[in-house]
Amino acid sequence: MTLPTIVCLSANPALDRRLRVNSFLAGEVVRAQSSEVLPGGKAAHVAMAASALGAHPIWMGFLGGAIGEEVAAGLQKLAIEVLPIRSERSTRVNLELIEDSGRITEVLEPGEDPGSARRAEMLYLCAEGLRDRLKGGLLVISGSLPPDVPTDFYASLIDAAHAAGSKVFLDTSGDALRAGLEAKPDFAKPNRKEAEALLGRPISDAEEALAAAHELIRLGARSAAVTLGAKGLVWLESEDGPAWNARPPRLNPVSSVGCGDATLAGFAVALLEGFAGEKALRFAAACGAANCLAEFEGRISVDDVKSLILQIELHRLQPVPHSPPDR
Repeated sequence: MTLPTIVCLSANPALDRRLRVNSFLAGEVVRAQSSEVLPGGKAAHVAMAASALGAHPIWMGFLGGAIGEEVAAGLQKLAIEVLPIRSERSTRVNLELIEDSGRITEVLEPGEDPGSARRAEMLYLCAEGLRDRLKGGLLVISGSLPPDVPTDFYASLIDAAHAAGSKVFLDTSGDALRAGLEAKPDFAKPNRKEAEALLGRPISDAEEALAAAHELIRLGARSAAVTLGAKGLVWLESEDGPAWNARPPRLNPVSSVGCGDATLAGFAVALLEGFAGEKALRFAAACGAANCLAEFEGRISVDDVKSLILQIELHRLQPVPHSPPDR
């Protein structure tokens, strides 16, 4: 049986340029050992990981200029269907510097507002697609909004998807995350830094991540996870639990970039496969860990996922309700 479609939506895609350098010192001339160009942005990584897991994702996003064409071509080479909304604004370029020590420095361009007409086109295509050809599909919204795009843009997409009968996963940050939560996404997955910025306090361990997940649900999400890098992630399945902490084994990562996106892809595929609870979490956590071993972001190996599933440590947490934040 063919799984329903995963629609990976990006309002701020990018072309990623990866440079390998001996070391990076600010203010000095840095000569790269190698240079690679890849389709980028969180939604692209989700689509790549979902495709590697056997799903058939569709990538939808704003694309402009020759750089936008290069992003589309790169995704299509990976057998990912692309539904572009053409913009007169050029697609941004992100820079990733990987030192011999393994340290990674990212320089992310802000992107540009494609304009109200193009935003309306995305909203229409997404809503109509989920009612028609993509009916039953899961909408996964990932990444930042370009400057000057209204912060409630993702909320509008969530409302449209729900009206079409689709579930929505949300992974963004800042005001876009806060506004998106008000539209009640079915699942929200910020990383630790994004959750800290939203809630205005540090998150240093699983218990604090669980408290953050409770607040994400109080702010509107129906289910929430917070990824913690090498410490794994915490998932609160619903307002009343259950709550879990999943920790991967120690790994020698190629790169940690995109691990949260691969985790999100794992949750998406798990939902469509009918996985729940412990099985869904092991699968999603293994996908995130497998991304650490992949040569490029999102290009995870199914064999790695299968091997890592058996190595994920799960701990049941007590989902104690917390008082609402002060307003």
